[in-house]
Amino acid sequence: MTNKIFTALLLLLVAATAYSQVTERAISRAVLPLPEELRAEAGVYTYDESGTRQNLRNGTNAVECKIKDQNNHTLCFAKSTAARRDYSAKLAASGLEGEDLQAAEAQAEASGLIKPVPPGAMIYRLDESDGGMRLLWVVMLPNTSSAELAVSPAGRFTSAVKGMGTPWMMREGTSSAHIMMPINGTDLSNQGGAEAALNTRDIHPFIRATLPLPRDLRRATTVVAYDPDSGKREVLRQGSNGIVCISRDEETGFTRCSHEKNLAELDLRMTLQAEGESDEAIAAAVQAAADAGDIPRRRFGEFLYRLYEGEEDRLKLLWVIRLPGVTAVETGMPTLADRDNLSVGKGTPWLMREGTEQAHLMIPVNGTELSNFY
Repeated sequence: MTNKIFTALLLLLVAATAYSQVTERAISRAVLPLPEELRAEAGVYTYDESGTRQNLRNGTNAVECKIKDQNNHTLCFAKSTAARRDYSAKLAASGLEGEDLQAAEAQAEASGLIKPVPPGAMIYRLDESDGGMRLLWVVMLPNTSSAELAVSPAGRFTSAVKGMGTPWMMREGTSSAHIMMPINGTDLSNQGGAEAALNTRDIHPFIRATLPLPRDLRRATTVVAYDPDSGKREVLRQGSNGIVCISRDEETGFTRCSHEKNLAELDLRMTLQAEGESDEAIAAAVQAAADAGDIPRRRFGEFLYRLYEGEEDRLKLLWVIRLPGVTAVETGMPTLADRDNLSVGKGTPWLMREGTEQAHLMIPVNGTELSNFY
């Protein structure tokens, strides 16, 4: 009898150990879509057949990950959306799917049963299916449009699977509007990328000024230049898509583009710069002008574009999303720059100045002919 008890206990121990090892492997794989800084403290969960949450690890940071599903997708989310996802899992378990599921979610949100998705909330996805877009990060920007944010609505799936995709907007104008950000250059990304850097020296100045933009936005963009001595603006080419690019600054090596509503702020900045004001004084003046209503405030979710042509050890192609007031806790965004990898085409997005009026998401754009090469 003693031997039987011992054998039973041993079998239970072996089974528990095996289960623990399987669970640990599942947890390790579940957090892979996240940047390195968020993995160790992220929660991990799944749902059973009834749509009931099963926590495999209780995390201590602002994100949690769902283990790989039947579509070979591993997904991570801001914890601030947990209650909404749990509700949706119950609906899905009852048989709702597609548009019917979305309609039920919208009705629950309208009635106050679930909270809206916080603007800026992150979704991280790893797709391990054949031919898929492997590493994708998503920024939720509910009820916004591509035109008001100066972002492209044109999908980049074909480029993304070749390791050279750039962000674009989906479902604009709806409560589920979001930015798709293919993450290129990492070990988990689609392999490939541009074969060689673009030689920009002989490109026409008007075209060169629009290079920070995705290709579909370049042709109809306004191009301006500022006199360094007076700060006066000159329109070199009038566009029609609501985006303006400043021709390359030969001294700094920067070319920048943004929504045309920022021209008043740019005019002020360039005038003060020509007068010799410090960066701190210029920033204070811009803030004062915004507070007084003399220039428009930064629009939530608005895109800025920057191309640097200079030293090889600096980030070349950078896109920025303005997110005034957002925090990492609310959105699940990373806040540490992977500086060792930025200049070699492997850096990933991060949030800067969280919780302030100047909060923004930095997006290193890797894999293109204008990006850093490694």
